[in-house]
Amino acid sequence: MKLLLIRHAQSQNNVIEDRPDYAQARQPDPPLTAHGHDSARQFVQDADLGGVTHLYTSLMLRAVQTAAPIAARLKLPAHGLEQAYEYGGLTTGPAGGFNPVTGGDHATLRTHCPALLWPAHLTGQPWDGGAEPLFHARATHVLTDLRARHPGQDRVALVTHHDFAGALIRAALGWPVTDTPPTFHLAHLGTALLDLPADGRVGGLEWLNR
Repeated sequence: MKLLLIRHAQSQNNVIEDRPDYAQARQPDPPLTAHGHDSARQFVQDADLGGVTHLYTSLMLRAVQTAAPIAARLKLPAHGLEQAYEYGGLTTGPAGGFNPVTGGDHATLRTHCPALLWPAHLTGQPWDGGAEPLFHARATHVLTDLRARHPGQDRVALVTHHDFAGALIRAALGWPVTDTPPTFHLAHLGTALLDLPADGRVGGLEWLNR
């Protein structure tokens, strides 16, 4: 299986990260900026998405919005992958005491991505928003799940997030679990291609930020 990681486009939190009032102004589940939407639409014109057979997305709003034009171009459903969310999940942030926030439900998120398919175990429910401090075991779980779903020669795309993409790459390469900052940095709408053998052996990184 080939796994194409795609980082979401620019979100409204990204553009205020350097402001002194960031802690008060940040949103738990920020949407894309206008620039982010434009970039996502341009991405599907420029990126090499040939051969992608299946599309998955984190259920965070910025990822779902990024997945929408990709799904439209590929004429594929966007499978919601609950465990592909960013480090920390959805919380109120430093100003709000990092209180957990529930994620969107299917009806709400589908207004942003009509192709979104909801995880079967969450039928009729929103996703819980994550809000957990560690993510390395979750990255391994996501890779194991995708390998089980796609044991053949599928080419799978996953719209995800900066830190979690780094954790996925480290897990695929068999690197030891660590709580140090991510070694691999993925720009907005940057891509990384992983080669994942079906038998669970250590995978390979074919490119980063193409």
